[in-house]
Formats: sequence, C-alpha cells, structure tokens
Amino acid sequence: MNTGAVSAVQARRKLNEVMATDLPFDEKVERVLDLGKEYLNADNGHLTRIDQQAEYWKAISSTDPPDGEIPTGFRADLSTTHCRRTVEEEHSIALHDVPNQTVETDSDSDNKSHEIHCYHGTPIRVDEEIYGTVCFVADAPRDRPFTDDETLFAELIARMLEIELQNNRLMNRVNRLEQFASVVSHDLRNPLNIAKGRLSIASEETDNEHIEIAEGAIDRMEDLITDVLAMAHQGQDVDETERVHLSSIAEACWRSVETDSAELLIEIDLLFKTDSDRVRQLFENLFRNAVEHGGEDVVVRAGALPEKDGFYIEDNGSGIPDSRRETVFEVGFSTGDDGIGLGLSIVEAVVSAHGWTIQVTEATTGGARFEISNVVTIRDS
Repeated sequence: MNTGAVSAVQARRKLNEVMATDLPFDEKVERVLDLGKEYLNADNGHLTRIDQQAEYWKAISSTDPPDGEIPTGFRADLSTTHCRRTVEEEHSIALHDVPNQTVETDSDSDNKSHEIHCYHGTPIRVDEEIYGTVCFVADAPRDRPFTDDETLFAELIARMLEIELQNNRLMNRVNRLEQFASVVSHDLRNPLNIAKGRLSIASEETDNEHIEIAEGAIDRMEDLITDVLAMAHQGQDVDETERVHLSSIAEACWRSVETDSAELLIEIDLLFKTDSDRVRQLFENLFRNAVEHGGEDVVVRAGALPEKDGFYIEDNGSGIPDSRRETVFEVGFSTGDDGIGLGLSIVEAVVSAHGWTIQVTEATTGGARFEISNVVTIRDS
C-alpha cells in the first residue's frame, strides 16, 4: 500500500505536471515510472513492449539501473512474465503477494528467479491493439492488497502514456506522408517542366491546336501536384496561432484567386485566432470553388456567425445538392467534370487541424453556404 509519502492528490498533480511538459517522450516515461514507483511503494517500474504472437516482451523504459535485473532494453519470453496474464485478460492485474496468489506456472518460476513477489500491471493499447504494459514490481510481498486508488493511479499513467504513444505514431505517419508527397511532387514536376518547355518551343515553331491541349493537361497536372502536397501539409494540428481579421484574410485571398468579374462582399467582420498561412488554403479553395462552379459573375459573401463562434462563406451559384453534402469533403469529390476533387478536402483538413467544425448548407440565394464554427473569436475592443 502507499506509505503516505505521496498522497493520491499530490501524485495526480505531479503526473499532470510531467505530462504537460515539452520533455521528450523517453524523459516523460522515466519521470512517470519514478512517480508510480514511489506512489505504489514498488522497487521498480517498467514500460513494456509486447508482441503476443511472437511471445515477445521488452522493457523499453525501466527505473532499474543498467546493472539491475530488468534494465531498459531487457528482453524475455512473454510466457515467463506476469504481463502475459495482464495482456490476455486486458485489465489491471494486482498481485500484492505473488507466491500466495498464483499457481505454479512458467511465469512463477521466472519471477522466483527474479525475486519478484509483488506485481501491478496495466495494459496499454495503441490503435485499439495491445502495445504493452506499464507495470510496477517489488522483491518483497506487501502485507496488504493494492488499494483502488493505487490501481486507478496506475491506470491513469497507462492512459496518459497511451495518448503520448498514439500522438507520436500519428505524427510519424504525417511526417512520412509529407516526405512521400514532397518526393513525388519533385519527381513529377521535373518531367512536367521539361515537357512544358518543349511545348513552348514547339508552339513558337508551329500553330497546332494539339499543343494548346497538351499545355492545358500539364497545367492540370501541376494543379493536382500542388493540391496533393497541400493535403499532406494540412494533416498536422495547429500549434501557433495569431489574431486575424476575417475581412483582411478574405480580401487578400480573393486577390490571389482568378475571380474574373466575380464579387466579394464582407458582411460582418470578425477577429479570430488562426494559423494564417493554413487558413489561406481554406479561403482560397472556397473562393476558387465558388468561382469555378458559380460562374464568372458570381457574388461571394463572407461574414461572422456570432451565435456559433465562427464565420461563413456563401455564394449565389447553383449550390450543392442535399444528397451530395455528406460526401462533399471526400477526396475526389467534384461537382464538375474537370475538377481535381481535392479543394474541399483541403478545406476540411484545415478546419480539422484547428479543431473547428464545418457544415455545408444552402444559402438564401440558393448557392452553397459553408459555416465554420467553434472558432476562437476575439472581441475587437
């Protein structure tokens, strides 16, 4: 049982403080295991990696010193550990007196050799699959069972480590996607640039309608590459934000899009916090979508949604049929025959990265209306 050196409230506060730091994951784990060891009055704590099919068990972090019995990097057969039971039953296993709480098994004989007479293990899941365990052990048995508070604290540690592991895995996936997109875009753009240069030379030497068609196809490929790369870059959550006026960002983005004789009207201005570089992708894609599908003289309106903490962008074009609104943000969706189908997917990615929500409805003029809500808005004093 906990000896009183650290109370439950103190332990939870310290745990939250550690997990809220910007320390590398390995250092967070070390501090968390030390805290758990102290609170559970254990000799050592371990974060393990387990593969049940391969009977693999490894201490990927341990409070045991390098010359200890189970230091970081120590490996064992899963069948010889109490973690086997923890991951099989998929819930916390609390054994305060191992010799008197288990039957004779391979795991018992192994724990006798390691002189483990007290064990508390909690499973860790990542991507809904068993990743490993966080366990605390001692050479001597306890005179009393683990309390509910102690088990809850160990489970809190496990849940927090799960979140860190999941975030790290997602970040690695995003980084790999960005690297892949960058390599692909580079490898595609090089031959396209060569083809474009050759076509330019050919157009000077001869007047052939096929050259113009080929140039249009290359321009389309360049747009596709740009959009794919933008999609990859929108995958990460927004970390740094700044104050931005809706009118300023909207008008700047409007100028960067080919709008012909279309018109932009800002009806109610709004001050909000955003990653200005990434939110430009949102405005530019929505504006481009309105002009391409609403016609060269379309009127686009943007303004605040005070009741929803957000803003809207709408047009007076043909709109989006109700039957297609649920799939409008899917990759490849397009209301036209020549659309690439990534613009609205990029919009949704920007919204998601900010933690906002987006809904497509019908404007009063019959066009498409996009409402972005849950935005951090600021009262402009």
